Amino acid sequence: MRNVKTLLVVAILATAALTGCAKKAKVTEAPAVAPAASAATSAAAATQTTAQTAGVSVVTEAGLERVHFEFDSYTLDDAAKRILGMNAEWLKANPAAKITVEGHCDERGSDTYNLALGENRAKAAKAFLTTLGVAADRINVISYGEEKPLDPASTDAAFAKNRRAEFVK
Repeated sequence: MRNVKTLLVVAILATAALTGCAKKAKVTEAPAVAPAASAATSAAAATQTTAQTAGVSVVTEAGLERVHFEFDSYTLDDAAKRILGMNAEWLKANPAAKITVEGHCDERGSDTYNLALGENRAKAAKAFLTTLGVAADRINVISYGEEKPLDPASTDAAFAKNRRAEFVK
């Protein structure tokens, strides 16, 4: 049974890799600007932060900030790690809060590929939050792939806004 599950996972990943979008030239994006977090920074101040990423306010409905990703990647860059650090502080200060991390993609690539990539983005954010001391059972993940864009335009700037992980209660 374990071999069947392993084979199924490998087959799904291989299909996603083969049907995914072709590599394109790397999109140059404006770096995220996030305030430096200090030990004296309160959780309330972190929830009111209005950091900017690619010109978009990144405070979500839960008071937590969204993180953005490079094209065809679920690797967390330094700016995303700083934001997740502030999100972890907010979650630690609000121990009853449970959240869902939503993984999103731009419109390039197949539906199957983007759903898998969105899930990997959400899982990467969850994994990093757990390394910062947030209990894993307080965090659910879901992927919306390309189905819920922040910006519906088909431009590099819109694509950059849409490659993200959102945090909702």
